Amino acid sequence: MRRSSKSISSAQIPLPFGPRGIRPWRQEKSLFSGDWRLLLLVSFLVIGGLVMVYTASSLLAERQYHDSFYFIRKQLQWLVIGLLAFILASRINTNRLRDWIIPMTIVVFLLLLTPLVFGMSVNGSRRWIRIGTISFQPSELAKLFTVFYLAHYIAKKRTRFAHFFEGLVPPLIVVGLAALLVLLEPDFGTTVVIMVITLLLLFLGGIPVKQLLLVIGVVLPFLVYWVTSSPYRLERILTFMNPWEKELTSGFQVIQSQIALGSGGITGTGLAAGKQVLFFLPEPHTDFIFSLIGEAFGLLGTSSVLLLFLAILWRGTSIALQAENDFKRILAFGMMLIVCLPAVLNMGVVTGILPTKGLPLPFISYGGSSLFANAMAIGFLYNISRRGQISSQRLFS
Repeated sequence: MRRSSKSISSAQIPLPFGPRGIRPWRQEKSLFSGDWRLLLLVSFLVIGGLVMVYTASSLLAERQYHDSFYFIRKQLQWLVIGLLAFILASRINTNRLRDWIIPMTIVVFLLLLTPLVFGMSVNGSRRWIRIGTISFQPSELAKLFTVFYLAHYIAKKRTRFAHFFEGLVPPLIVVGLAALLVLLEPDFGTTVVIMVITLLLLFLGGIPVKQLLLVIGVVLPFLVYWVTSSPYRLERILTFMNPWEKELTSGFQVIQSQIALGSGGITGTGLAAGKQVLFFLPEPHTDFIFSLIGEAFGLLGTSSVLLLFLAILWRGTSIALQAENDFKRILAFGMMLIVCLPAVLNMGVVTGILPTKGLPLPFISYGGSSLFANAMAIGFLYNISRRGQISSQRLFS
């Protein structure tokens, strides 16, 4: 009997950024058939994060809530939710999930609109939706949606990429509107993450470099205007240039962060001997927790964290290059970037290399929305690493 040409696996089709002649996946449907090294790396970050969140927040929690376990308890609650999200993402049939891309788009846009209309305001930003005692940031879901939508679009419309309006404009409209809603909250840091991930995935998907440079040339002036038109955003840029000019105001956090990193030396002062938790560094359990790692464990501690994220980058890239089709390959790259890109930006802010922005350190900083989204991203990445993961007729394995 002659085999139909439709039966040829897309894994046998060489891609510009993937290996040639990949063998079809073997049938391994067990949940534990994926990349265990990826899970081990993430486990180290999660365990270290729990230790650091409690160390950094116990005194603050005692002063504000008369309960030193307040923040770590909430972080553990979100860890359970994140574990459930990981299991869901690791078992779901990503190919079948593509059939739901339109309802998914509608839901995500409604969620992004909700905090702008009904959301709670914290420090002048409306980023959160409160459901009972739980507060959630829809912008974290926007990152997951961006990756999933672009992977779907690139796999489906790859032949149109030579034409600017037919190939590049449609995804830019969808992702651009999502990024605009996040920017209006305002959440400039997450907006930058979404835009950088978008450009990188479009480049990996085969969009001509000239088209991407044209998009950057159009968008960049608007971002510059957005930053310079706001006094507090402009002040952050000026503070970044010389934080010591405003050491008691806008430069205080960055200076204290650098003091913490410097005082740790090579081996650190020890977990219980740090001074920055004594209310010198504002809210040390959130975006600047990397400073406390440097103070407590020194250069060895910060280097270890950096190496863990580099290892996740390595495992994520390996999984992507061995994925069975275009869609899963782009999806794997994107999910890996969701975890690794904010980590690089967070470390850059903490060390003073980048202007201050509110980006948590994935799996380590306190924050339920971030933990949930990153757990789901790792779940999708682990899902793709499971060879022959799911029958095409089933939604879950």
